Amino acid sequence: MSDEEQEQTIAEDLVVTKYKMGGDIANQALRLVVEAAKPGVSVLSLCEKGDAYIMTETGKVFKKEKEMKKGIAFPTSVSVNNCVCHFSPLKSDPDYTLKDGDLVKISQSCGYLH
Repeated sequence: MSDEEQEQTIAEDLVVTKYKMGGDIANQALRLVVEAAKPGVSVLSLCEKGDAYIMTETGKVFKKEKEMKKGIAFPTSVSVNNCVCHFSPLKSDPDYTLKDGDLVKISQSCGYLH
């Protein structure tokens, strides 16, 4: 960080606004994935749905700040039954289709790096 750049903190309104917007986007992405999580639906499709929503929505805000990195801070993960957390399959991985009675844990995160 150069002498001219000042570290941004939550004392600044814009930083708080970015956190709130990121939280709103993450919450809506979570709602979409939860609503879509039904027996017969693939885990990969749920992960892609959450990630796509976050990328689309973060792409709509703060367009003038070209240097700002925004988007997925942590990819959507859908962990089923004995998989504790952080399962986000690649397209090349064997897919899992949800079944009635599965215990499903969903996590993801939206991020703004100022």
